[in-house]
Amino acid sequence: MRKISEKAYYERRARNEIRKANMTSDPSAKRVHLALAANYLKHVRSMEADAEQGEEHEMA
Repeated sequence: MRKISEKAYYERRARNEIRKANMTSDPSAKRVHLALAANYLKHVRSMEADAEQGEEHEMA
């Protein structure tokens, strides 16, 4: 259960950063918000890959 809540947390943070990027007119701030969102989504993908590897090891 902990993995699911962490995943949801990072997905929510990414959506918030994308929303902030869309609401700002400053190009520098927009880049920062989009970079943060990309990092959060990268973390989510990493967590998903780790979970899949864990499932494969349990099946073997």
